[in-house]
Amino acid sequence: MSQFDDLAADQGQPPLDKLTPLPSDALARLRAAHPQAPEGYIDFLTTLGFGELGEASFMLYGGLLAPDEVFGETPDGLQGVWLFGDDFAGTNCGFDSADGWRIVEIDPTNFSKDVVGEDFAAFIRIRIAAAS
Repeated sequence: MSQFDDLAADQGQPPLDKLTPLPSDALARLRAAHPQAPEGYIDFLTTLGFGELGEASFMLYGGLLAPDEVFGETPDGLQGVWLFGDDFAGTNCGFDSADGWRIVEIDPTNFSKDVVGEDFAAFIRIRIAAAS
C-alpha cells in the first residue's frame, strides 16, 4: 500500500500523465546509493514515477543528482545536497542529507539553499496541485 494510492488512480491523466514509474533495477541502485533517502520519495518514484508534471511545471528526475552533475561543480554550501527535480526556470529542488534530508530549493543566481519542507509527500502534492 502506498501513501500515493489516491494519486495512482489518476495516473495517465494530467498533470500525472507524463510520469513513468522507476524501473526496479534503477530503484535498487537508488536505494543502494542513498539508503537514507526519504521513504516518501522512494514511494512516489515507485508508485507514480519520474518525469514532467503538467505542462513544464516541474521535472522530477529519475534519481538523485549531485550538484556538480547539474551545475558543473559543487557550489559552496551544497555539499550533501542531492537534487531530485527542477521547475524548468532554473530553481532546483533536493534533499539536504547533512540536515536530516530536509527539502531545499537552490537559488540559481547565487546557489543559496532555502529549506522548503521536511515531508516529500506534502511537497510533491503541492507541486501536483500547482501543475493542475
